[in-house]
Formats: sequence, structure tokens, C-alpha cells
Amino acid sequence: MACVFSYQMIFRYARHTRDLNRLEKFYTQVVGLENLGGFQNHDDYDGVFLGLPNMNWHIEFTTSSQAPMSQFDEDDALVFYVNSDIEFAAIKAKLKAKKVPLETPKNPYWQHHGVMISDPDGCKVIFTIRHLTFQSEDALTHLITQKSIENWSNLVEFVQQLPYGRNANRHDFSLVLTENKGTCSSKHALLKKVADLNKFDDVKLILGIYKMNELNTPGIGSTLKDAGLDYLPEAHCYLKLNNQRIDVTSRQSNFDNLASYILEEREIGADQVDTFKVEYHQQFLRKWLAENKLLMSFDELWSIREKCIRQLEEIK
Repeated sequence: MACVFSYQMIFRYARHTRDLNRLEKFYTQVVGLENLGGFQNHDDYDGVFLGLPNMNWHIEFTTSSQAPMSQFDEDDALVFYVNSDIEFAAIKAKLKAKKVPLETPKNPYWQHHGVMISDPDGCKVIFTIRHLTFQSEDALTHLITQKSIENWSNLVEFVQQLPYGRNANRHDFSLVLTENKGTCSSKHALLKKVADLNKFDDVKLILGIYKMNELNTPGIGSTLKDAGLDYLPEAHCYLKLNNQRIDVTSRQSNFDNLASYILEEREIGADQVDTFKVEYHQQFLRKWLAENKLLMSFDELWSIREKCIRQLEEIK
């Protein structure tokens, strides 16, 4: 009997540079990669590996006592693909916020299909979209295609445009599509489930606990004030797409409005948005009550939380 071994080829792009720290900051803070490791003083070389966890590629930058001799022209570029218009818009918003100038690509194709910037070494970096089409034949994916939703990007946008509201059954993600509404849990769990069924890579469902207050959640200020609270720890679900945090709870949702208020976060599965999420949130609140020595019971605190959620439903 013959034995067949399968493996996945790993791709590494390696480049020598004068300023390792500057490149690392650029590719983590602007491009959105993570530091996967590195080394120091290895035969006169220092280096860093940048990429995304569990992917089959990464970038290596090195520096040594010898300066690099290479130069880049207008056609030398690293191209990063995202899978939805909402990710692409978030990247452009981040570049604008960080005052990173956009450049005109020499290649006409990229003028129409991407945005281009330069890294600290002068190499061009291009962001563009690769649309993902549905391949699964399951009932949930079939329901999506019946609505003439052609690809993953269209689905993300469609879900974001749906009104905020609780569904009749927490376990049935299809109700987001049939009832035409959803919460942060049901909307993002639906997207995660569809991504898993269609084998779309690097779509993560995140459960975060954040300081819910009037600034980041307008409409609940009076309830918190009456209860004598500056904020209330609230559980919130969102996605991490290609390492970007994306919130499609409502048309107005923008994760940047919550980023500085996050207390903790963890990755969960789509089926954990029901019992696990509630228990995790309640456990956090009980601990928070004890640590802050608040003069109210857990039931009183949970009632205040429920009132805030009802107000959000009325507003959204």
C-alpha cells in the first residue's frame, strides 16, 4: 500500500532594511499584521517575522552591520487582499486617520482596483478586494443566495443594514434573514456560521466586554445616571476580519467608537452566542460588583442592563 503525504508550502518574503523598528511599526500599526516572533544577534543579524496567526505566509525583515543595497521602483509592491467592501473602507479610514498619503499607482490596473501607499523603505503597498463567492450547499447558504446576495461582501453589507432587534429564537441564525433584524450576537454569529460553512478563512467571532456609557452607546445615559453608574460592563459581539475588528450591529456601528472602552475579549464559536455569552457576561458582572463594592444586588444590576438594551431597541 502506498503512503501519500500532503503538506502545505509556506511562503516567506524576506527583506533587508536599515530601520527594523520603523518597518515593524508600519506593518503592525498601519497594515495590521502581528509580530509572530523574531531573533537578535544571529550571525550579525536581527530580524522580525510579521503576518497573521495560522496563515501559510509571513514577512521577514532583517538588519545587520551591512546596509541594504536594493532599491524599489514604481512596480515593486506588496499586495494585501481583503474580502469585503467594509474591510476596504476601514483600511482607507485608518490611512486617513493616521495621515498616510495615498499615491497614484503606475500600473493602471491598481489605479482602478486598489489604494497604494509606500512603506518606510520605499516599497509600494497596495490594498485591494478579493470577493468570495458561496460554495456550500447547506440550507443557510441557500437562503442567502435565494435573496440574490452574490458574495461575502454583499452579505456583510446586507446584515449591517438590517434593523437592530432580538430574534424569536437565539439558536436559529436564519431568523436574522427571515425576520429582517438582529442583535450584535445574532448578526455576527450568522456571518461566522456562513464563513465556516463556506470555508472562508480568517473570519473570527469575538466576544468583548466594554464599558457601556452614553458616549459610546447614546440613549442609555439617563438610565445609568438614575442608577448612579458611570458605565455598565456590557457583552458585545463583533468580527475580526483579516485582523481588523468589524462591527455590523447597525448602520451606524463603528468599532473605533468602542476600542478604547474594551475591558477584555476572547474568540468564540457561532454557537456560543447563546448560553455561553450570557453566562460569561453574568460572571463578569458578579465579579465587577464585588470588586467595586457596589450597593446593589446582581439582579438589580441585570435589570438596569435589560432596561438599557430595551432602550437601544427603541432607538435602533
